[in-house]
Amino acid sequence: MKLHHYALAMGLAALAPSSMASIIAEDSFNYSGELNSQNGGTGWAAAWSAATGITEVVSPGALQFTGNNDNAATRQLASVFTGNQLFIDFYVTVDSGSLTNNDFVSLWLDTIVTGDHTSRPNFGIKSDGSGSNDVFARTNGTGGSFVPNSNIGSTNDVTHHIVGLLSKSSGNYDKFDVWLDPLLSDLSLADATFLGNAGISQISYIGFRTANLDAGDVVLLDNLRLSTTWNEALSVPEPATLALLGMGLLGMVGMRRMA
Repeated sequence: MKLHHYALAMGLAALAPSSMASIIAEDSFNYSGELNSQNGGTGWAAAWSAATGITEVVSPGALQFTGNNDNAATRQLASVFTGNQLFIDFYVTVDSGSLTNNDFVSLWLDTIVTGDHTSRPNFGIKSDGSGSNDVFARTNGTGGSFVPNSNIGSTNDVTHHIVGLLSKSSGNYDKFDVWLDPLLSDLSLADATFLGNAGISQISYIGFRTANLDAGDVVLLDNLRLSTTWNEALSVPEPATLALLGMGLLGMVGMRRMA
């Protein structure tokens, strides 16, 4: 099933006007079948390159991960991004299975498309296996800073909005903030922050890395967006996308996650 936004996000639409100039790239995955060679969305230089049998778009349009690959899906930006701050957001659901120790589904940002990207900026799911901390961000290394009580795998089929802000004061990117299910008023209240030199001052590629997913683990992701404003990161999808969204996964109707 397609990922479903919680109802509160719709109420934010009037408060968070869209500005196409602030969108760097986006994809709502309105495809079907294997992701590899799909070429939708805006702000991209080329189609997706994806590992077959691991990444598939399930009708009516959500990216499904069911296996492990350092480059499960990759894509090049239409233009190299050199700005001081970049918001990245997407919606994610643990559709089946469970998040056990170090189950990993993250989005990485890099200047190259090869390698495992573990020492570059990453954020998403990195489960600690205890049921306490599942959402993380980092600019380098293999650890990360975790959102407290981010137990998103405790109840399957609940959709969560994950927002990251990669930033730099000068030189290389050196800060990664992350929010889980934020409100528009939460910009100054990041749920977790990682500080460290990312080793890069620009971004040419994004991609997804999966690791340690077991047989039966299924993670869905939808409405990927890279933008330069908080308002854009918190805005709802276009009406055509909203028309596809049902109300079946609203385990968090009208409520922010309780930390």
